[in-house]
Amino acid sequence: MKRIFKLLLNESGGTMAMVAVSITVLLGAAAMVVDVGRLYHEKSTLQNAVDAAALAGAQELLTSRSKATLVAGSYANKNGYPVSYCDVRTGADTIHVSQATNVPMTFAKVLGIKDAKVSASAKAKVGPVWPTKGITPIALEYTAVPHQTELKCSNPGEKNGNCGYLDIGSNGAQGLANNIINGVEIPKGTKTVQTEPGQKWGPVKSAFQTLIDNDAGKAHCQSATSADASCDRMIIIPLIKSWDGVNGKSTVEIVGFASYWVDRIDEPKRIVGKFKKMITSGEIDGSQTGNVYGVKLIK
Repeated sequence: MKRIFKLLLNESGGTMAMVAVSITVLLGAAAMVVDVGRLYHEKSTLQNAVDAAALAGAQELLTSRSKATLVAGSYANKNGYPVSYCDVRTGADTIHVSQATNVPMTFAKVLGIKDAKVSASAKAKVGPVWPTKGITPIALEYTAVPHQTELKCSNPGEKNGNCGYLDIGSNGAQGLANNIINGVEIPKGTKTVQTEPGQKWGPVKSAFQTLIDNDAGKAHCQSATSADASCDRMIIIPLIKSWDGVNGKSTVEIVGFASYWVDRIDEPKRIVGKFKKMITSGEIDGSQTGNVYGVKLIK
């Protein structure tokens, strides 16, 4: 910089030419620093927008591909990057969102660069998931999904003393009730779990009533159609291969998970509800049976 000031004080023609070249170089450097920074920021913002749009759209693939397209477009629009139908492509379990925008330049205009184009794309997938937490320790055979409407335990003798309860650190009836209210964690890849024999209807009934009462102020939780993972009465239950061979305290094999909306408690000793597809957190690997799904960005 000092060198440039000295050159400015020199009035010779050659010096002025050097000054002109130096100023041009400085302006070019300024263009690089300021405008490249702007491009980087715009690219990052655009990428976040299409990521969010793809993830939101992927959740609706469980309903329909057209609904997924509409939701992805809505999210992109809310984030300031409207997309057309041509920018959103869907498959049976994937959605791809792409978008581009022109960024006006500032200092680069000196070099004749008025704007620059940045683009971004994201692809998301929906698939069966192994839930990370909040699992209700009551098991059903996988063949119960999606038609069975009751978690019934009026006759434990039908399953050799079992009502479908699982012993995951429950230590008896009250522990089982607490686990129904709070949910448990079953580590991914767990093949077998222990059963918790007995009817235990009093604590179990109280626990399910607590879940229903917790949703009293949530209008969307009162219907299976609108209920989602934010509702306590939307539970996730393990699906097992079979009750065959179970006798008292035994082990059963987990093959997947199902989400179940609890409607009401009826007598004699019935939890009445409905299976419903649900998006929750967890790791997708596509190997589980059931109706619990997750979404993730993929390449």
